Amino acid sequence: MTVSRRLLLPRAFPMRVRPFGTGCLRTFGRALVVTFICWFLAGAVIAGPLHDAAREGDAGKVAALLAHGVDVNDRNESRETPLIDAALAGKTEVVVALIGAKADIEARNDRGFTALHAAAYSGSLDIAKLLLDHGAAVDALSTHKITPLHVAAEENQTAIAELLISHGAQVEAIQEYGYTPLSRATFYQSTDVMVLLKKHGAKCQPKETMGSSYKVCIALGN
Repeated sequence: MTVSRRLLLPRAFPMRVRPFGTGCLRTFGRALVVTFICWFLAGAVIAGPLHDAAREGDAGKVAALLAHGVDVNDRNESRETPLIDAALAGKTEVVVALIGAKADIEARNDRGFTALHAAAYSGSLDIAKLLLDHGAAVDALSTHKITPLHVAAEENQTAIAELLISHGAQVEAIQEYGYTPLSRATFYQSTDVMVLLKKHGAKCQPKETMGSSYKVCIALGN
């Protein structure tokens, strides 16, 4: 598997758009953006009012809907719960309300990602703390064995990564494709997290695994 293929592997919550290059790559990038926008807007229609309120951070509406019997663990078309939506949107007040209503903290979407994965992606430190304080599994595995630390590493979420490590996250966890959080951080040039992971004992994987990114990893020491 080449490095370029590795970089195309699906990420946890592909709703954040990164800059694209020129020519064909830019054209492809724009098409991909349109696809994600259409997917997201379709989800907003299908998901239902509780999901909408969770994403919008409307804690009052969330409370009212729950009081009227709406299922706190309602699923949208991607099997995401309102808690996952709120964590992804960084809506702390809503997360507090949903946890108080006994939302399933370990609920997974159709790719196996939990609310803690979502908080790691969005960089929502307060939400990550809340979830961990209420028993969220720090090394929860997605369908492809991606942990929240893998997600934080890719997104260069240093504070989240440090929090996860302080709660015992496995620094050398290997996801299904064979990469550790350090490798994923290197592929996505998440330098701050790379430094943090190395501080906590993470080692660069072999050149045969990391390809051309091996030199980048080694340059920070091993």
